[in-house]
Amino acid sequence: MPLRSDWSSSTCPIAHSADVLADPWVLLILRELFSGRTRFEQLREATGAADSVLSRRLTAMGEADLVAREESDDARSGYRLTEAGYQTLPILHAYARFSRITDPEGSWGLTVSCSRCGDVSESVDWCVTCAAPLDADSTRWARRSMGGEPFALHAGRAA
Repeated sequence: MPLRSDWSSSTCPIAHSADVLADPWVLLILRELFSGRTRFEQLREATGAADSVLSRRLTAMGEADLVAREESDDARSGYRLTEAGYQTLPILHAYARFSRITDPEGSWGLTVSCSRCGDVSESVDWCVTCAAPLDADSTRWARRSMGGEPFALHAGRAA
């Protein structure tokens, strides 16, 4: 799913990772999957992606083992994060932290906090206050686009 170049065979780990994750649509889809939106229609509405764009990205994300498709009883399919998909959470947190530099007024706003102690995170992967990891099970986001109320991330890991 390269933007301009194919770095899939690169020996550089950053180039190889960029080949999978540098597509802005992929980042937005990951954001929505962590937010609990798992159905194609939900992802399309939340990201604003055209059906063809969303379909191609979800297929590529499946091939990269970031997501897995799940069929349900009502014949509508959904998507869930794989273990590799869950490992992208610190990357999304880094984008959220970076947005504070480009949006110091906080008008876009994504706040990352630890659900164990409740403190806002100043790190992308662990809570500075209680030293717990900020994983999908222990992180709360507050997004202005979702009314600004903190919500737990969609853990959704298979039991």
